[in-house]
Amino acid sequence: MPDRISTITCRVPLTQPPIIADLGIGVHGVDRQVDDWCLADLWSLHLYGYEGEMEVYGEVVPIAPGHVSLVPPGVATRYRYRGTSRHLFAHVRLPGPPGEDCPELPVMVDCGADLPRVRDRFQTAVESSSRLPLLARAELWSLLSLLSARQSSRYDDASGLHPAVRAALAHIEAHLTEHMSVASLARRVGVSHNHLTRLFRAQIGTTVVAHIRNRRMHRTHHLLTRTALPVKSVAHMMGFTDLQVFNKAFRKVYGIAPSSIRDGVVNQPSEENRTQAVPGRPGLSHRLAQQLPLAPAPTRY
Repeated sequence: MPDRISTITCRVPLTQPPIIADLGIGVHGVDRQVDDWCLADLWSLHLYGYEGEMEVYGEVVPIAPGHVSLVPPGVATRYRYRGTSRHLFAHVRLPGPPGEDCPELPVMVDCGADLPRVRDRFQTAVESSSRLPLLARAELWSLLSLLSARQSSRYDDASGLHPAVRAALAHIEAHLTEHMSVASLARRVGVSHNHLTRLFRAQIGTTVVAHIRNRRMHRTHHLLTRTALPVKSVAHMMGFTDLQVFNKAFRKVYGIAPSSIRDGVVNQPSEENRTQAVPGRPGLSHRLAQQLPLAPAPTRY
């Protein structure tokens, strides 16, 4: 079962794919630290990449990276930010009334170990919304269905992953830019160092250290090929203070220097990267959007 962040739930009609009114990347907390929202006829789906608070139905709900909220139409919400705050959002119409046979979802949940899958679907929907709107609808429908399935204990049983592994994967995804040791990770998920190592080898097929390294290098490659961030900034963002160590780690995985990849991206930008805007956010290109900490991860568990 997922971690409920809110005690408030709502019935969600999912018999048909959602109709997208707006979809993209929200950036808030720049000039003010409090926002009030109320969408009269639209559901509001957010995947957060920041820490803050959401007040809904009189309940104050914490926001943290990896949390997802789903707010029904006509419900007033107040957001409190702590500096610049980024999230993926979708404002949609869900065909059909929210009847008793519809799944019941909390207004805020922690994605936990399912964060890569949730983020992957959301990011794909954002990237395909203008060119492939049917794919965008399908991805959001899949995402909502995944959130619904997570409410059943049968879902956890079917995943086949030990709870400690699921918790470790979630923590790694949420803290990729931070230093973490196997020992500290094991303490966090409540098992011994050796037991977590054995579980990873058996269920993920690699060591904890190798998994962390591969996830960091994948995120690094994504930032180098899909953003205009300088190589030094990417290195620092991913927790490398020594550029030589960063270059060596990157070469070990990809066989090429990070600067070589960046030069290719800068010198040969695609037409889409030059012109494509994020829906609902004029002037914010998909290339800039990829700078967010919510970039998709291809690994599916």
